[in-house]
Amino acid sequence: MLVGAAAVAVLQQATLVGVVRDSASLAPVGHATVSVSAAAEGARAFVAATDRLGAFTVPRTPRGPLRVQVSAFGYRPWAGAYEEPPADLVEVLLAPLPVALDSLGITAAIRMQDPLSLSPYAFAVGPATIRAMPALVESDVLRVLSLSPSAAAVSDYMSVPYVRGGAGEGTPIMLDGVRLFNPFHLGGFFSAVNADAVQRAALFPSSGAGAQHAASLSGVIEILTRDGARDRRRAAGSVGLASSLLTVEGPLGEGMSYLASGRRTYLDVLAKLFGVNFPYDFSDMHVRVVKDLPGMRRMSLTAYLNSESFWATDTAESWRDDFDWGSAAVVAHYRDRVAGGGVLDITAGHSRFDYGMLELRRLDQPVPDTQSMVVGLMAEDRLDARGTWSIPRGTLVAGIQAIRFTGDHDHTRADFEDVLVPHAIWRRGWRVGAFANTERSLGDAWAVRAGLRTDWFAGLGVALSPLAELARTGEWWKARLGVARSHQMLASLRDEEAIGASAVAYDLMVPVERGPLPSNTEVTAGWEGGGSGWRIRLDAYARRMRQLRLPEIPDDPFETPLFGDPEERALASGTAAGIEASWSWSAGPLASFGSYRWGRATRRVDTVTYVPRFHRDHELEFGAALQTGRSTWSARLSLRSGQPYTPVRAAVRFGARELDDGEYYPGPGGYAFDGLLFEDEYNTGRLRPYRRLDMSWRLGAVGPERSRRIAPFVSVINLFLLPNPLAVEDPNPVIVDDTLQLRRHYASQFPLVVFAGVEFRL
Repeated sequence: MLVGAAAVAVLQQATLVGVVRDSASLAPVGHATVSVSAAAEGARAFVAATDRLGAFTVPRTPRGPLRVQVSAFGYRPWAGAYEEPPADLVEVLLAPLPVALDSLGITAAIRMQDPLSLSPYAFAVGPATIRAMPALVESDVLRVLSLSPSAAAVSDYMSVPYVRGGAGEGTPIMLDGVRLFNPFHLGGFFSAVNADAVQRAALFPSSGAGAQHAASLSGVIEILTRDGARDRRRAAGSVGLASSLLTVEGPLGEGMSYLASGRRTYLDVLAKLFGVNFPYDFSDMHVRVVKDLPGMRRMSLTAYLNSESFWATDTAESWRDDFDWGSAAVVAHYRDRVAGGGVLDITAGHSRFDYGMLELRRLDQPVPDTQSMVVGLMAEDRLDARGTWSIPRGTLVAGIQAIRFTGDHDHTRADFEDVLVPHAIWRRGWRVGAFANTERSLGDAWAVRAGLRTDWFAGLGVALSPLAELARTGEWWKARLGVARSHQMLASLRDEEAIGASAVAYDLMVPVERGPLPSNTEVTAGWEGGGSGWRIRLDAYARRMRQLRLPEIPDDPFETPLFGDPEERALASGTAAGIEASWSWSAGPLASFGSYRWGRATRRVDTVTYVPRFHRDHELEFGAALQTGRSTWSARLSLRSGQPYTPVRAAVRFGARELDDGEYYPGPGGYAFDGLLFEDEYNTGRLRPYRRLDMSWRLGAVGPERSRRIAPFVSVINLFLLPNPLAVEDPNPVIVDDTLQLRRHYASQFPLVVFAGVEFRL
């Protein structure tokens, strides 16, 4: 009887599968809420959410008349009724609200997506949020993500955030599912991903469920390219003080669209106008083509390319320096339905970063003399197949993955001892893995998630990475407790204790040559809640990183090379713990969000434990945008505690020697100080606190929908006029009233900087 009753129940159920799209552009609408219930009043509703490509599946849908309701941020709610669950794909077209930001529109209306709303793990921003924040030269995806409490901003010179006490190599930047190497310009000053091409950028700080597929130590940064418009062709761009940007998009026939976004700098030309020789240029290009096939099937191709170069020539002295570097990626994606009402995603891609530095002398000779040469590359090939199923009271995700990483770095002829240690490395590593996680409801309040990732590393063995989470949901809040473990096969050539690591973001990596593998074990606890117009999230974390490849503690960070061979380093460990708070609030024309983090981080090399130089104990970030008439005013406030440094405790003077001008000066460098400086323990001091206020103004839309639009903007950086410290140089011993005193000299970051430009739409 029980078997028969179960069979009848199954026959009375069906699986509803569909796609939600924008009614104007036909672009997929991600993270929409789909509610399905029987037509009878008071019937139980089955709720699902669309993924980033707008697809949804609702299992166990009852037979008979149905009501389907769909809602999404920035769209009018949609409702439909069916006599029976449709056997074919359900296509839902949502109409944008009148103030919604369309594909390339420039508008003063604030439609910033709540960065905390898309996932309990992620801090996610869209084009409107990226564009609204004050721009340091240009709108920057990575700098806006540093508003997350999990992300630490190392310095004004770097856009790459460090996540929960982990360095950059532990948090890969992924573009549409493939690793993107060094996607920034001018040493890391700003990112090389154009905001106009971005659908969403999200930071997942944990190695748990939100980033299980990334297979990294410290979470992942995911950047998703948006589809091009399908209703008509558009063009938009901007002209600023540093570069110009142009984006074009439009349909390519039925069910097909394209988007192309490119940027080119003219910093070299601008510098000449001010009488400065700065022979540097960069460019980047981002292209996406999408084709929708019948049903849920879909194909896309993304291509990305950026390049930079710096050259200097002196014909009088017969020498030339040529530096060239850049990254590229190509990604193919295919989507289809899979057995059991699931969705199958297959991603294949290749990415690489090439660099070369050449210094030539005696150009007047038939064969110039090569004084130094540095060349290398990083490359990754990736194949990822992932299925997602809606199961009774939950979801199931399972996938397989194959990754090949190549690192080839030839620095044997390097003549930049303050940057590179001469060495040569060529290594290739394979990683083949399978992963799965399932989330199931245990009733109206409790839910559990469990998963496992198994990886085979060529020549290094097999590693298991489990995860588990328990969650409880209240009427307006949710709490969770989780634990996860992760591994990666990559080690960085960077020395994060070198001063150059605070000003240059480029990272060079290779697979580890021998075990054990770098690993991270993390415990997290979180709580979040919200109401009309507001949301708050609290997280606590503790992590232990093992088998890191770290160099010995440097004697002088100013003279420590930035890059070296990781296999010549010690096996080290690290810890990190902290409490994070983030919030968002909007009311009428005002939208704001902010974050605060208290944290601790350590590294242990041999028998020495120290705080890494990039860490700050406290960070407060706040961003807000206000619409007044046709203008949008925005501000960003950053308050951070000082980074660690090694203080000089005392100085003993032996005497002062006479200089050429016959005077006596006690001091280092150009001064003549004879004596000893006694340093305290490594990184036990703290720099002055960091404070910065940025503001911007942007003019809104002009004219009707189809007319030309022009939006000028101005950003003012560091309104506090503070010389925020980057590091402490060797102290200058001076004699005052025949008493030896130490005066610190700070290497400072940006003074007041003003940027201006114009955005346009045709």
